[in-house]
Amino acid sequence: MANHLNLFVPYENAGASHENQLTRALLVVLRYSPLAHAAWLRLVAPEVNLYDLSKADFATQRQHVLSPGTEVPLGDAVPGISVWLAPDAAEVTARMAPSDRQQILDGIVTYGNDLVIVIENKISWGATTDQPHQINLHGSPVEFREKVCSISWQRLLGVLADLAEHDLVSGAERLLIGDFLNFVEERFPRIGPYATLVQCGDNVFRLERRLDTVQGQVVGTEVGKGLGWRDIAGCRKIFMAWLGLSEDSADVSLRMYPADTLGQSREFYGDPKSVSAVLALRSQEWSVKPNFHWGFMAGGYAWMNTPLPVEDYCTYWMREVGSARELGRPEWESYWARLESARIVEATAKEAFDQEFTRSQRQKVSPRPGLYCEYRWPLREARRLDVNGKLVETIRTGVNQMLAALGASLV
Repeated sequence: MANHLNLFVPYENAGASHENQLTRALLVVLRYSPLAHAAWLRLVAPEVNLYDLSKADFATQRQHVLSPGTEVPLGDAVPGISVWLAPDAAEVTARMAPSDRQQILDGIVTYGNDLVIVIENKISWGATTDQPHQINLHGSPVEFREKVCSISWQRLLGVLADLAEHDLVSGAERLLIGDFLNFVEERFPRIGPYATLVQCGDNVFRLERRLDTVQGQVVGTEVGKGLGWRDIAGCRKIFMAWLGLSEDSADVSLRMYPADTLGQSREFYGDPKSVSAVLALRSQEWSVKPNFHWGFMAGGYAWMNTPLPVEDYCTYWMREVGSARELGRPEWESYWARLESARIVEATAKEAFDQEFTRSQRQKVSPRPGLYCEYRWPLREARRLDVNGKLVETIRTGVNQMLAALGASLV
């Protein structure tokens, strides 16, 4: 038997975690579950009803769009849809174009002469490829829609999970969908849904992506230096905030960094009211600690442990920030001695400074007397807030507590 979509025929040409196995598993679900098939078709072509189409034929790993022997009346063409199925699938901006490329199509669903759907499946993140919009017809009478349909794995898996959770499927059909979702969770855990923290389960990758999405909604921008980071616009005392998991993954952590550059520190420590307000956040369960490090151009280096209590640390910099400036090499040793004497840095940290600066080609360095400010929510509480639609507003309240203390506009 060569029919790899017969549930009882093993498909051993690829490893269990190969994307071809995932494509096959999806097509098996669509073949055996009418409700899953209808839900999937609704994502691909919302205007098309499954019951209006001819009986579906499923195939995988085939060169030709139409199977050999397909009869299409002369002058007619089978409508076609190309699907880009990937994690967080980006929109395919390129339009369908003729191609003579060598191809192996991941998945093909043919509904007689009513419709043919070609699936290009990926399990990794990245830009779209040429495959979904350059399909070699090999002379087949197929007319594809000009625009490729992009579907994210997260959305598709979420839809299938909803069928079971809302009791829309039962018996063997429900068991099949459940087995498929378990298979994906075991073999392809990163592509799973993350619309809520509950959907993420205990998968750290998906939890962090969900929190990154929340942070974007809170701040109102996607601009940031990485996952969880977002720039804070319009405040000269702080530049960015981070939302993610704590080191032990037990809590959701909001971290904000006032005075993170020399320029920001001048604004911050030059405003005693802001300094007092930030320190006062500790009474609202914020953690506020020294975050002294060194800067060169736009980068930060050599974070130091400061033995001085944070109140005394802030008092020191309110007094000294006016004279803080970029330092040339001849000044480094004497400036370090001053900071060590003031307990801003420890003697044992000199090696880290020397590694980044003294033994480098850098000729300048700037002190960065920042603060590390953190608010935490237990992950269990964050899940509850997210399910109830309150997580974004809760995180926004936390961000705004800090911005209000800094005298900045709220988000």
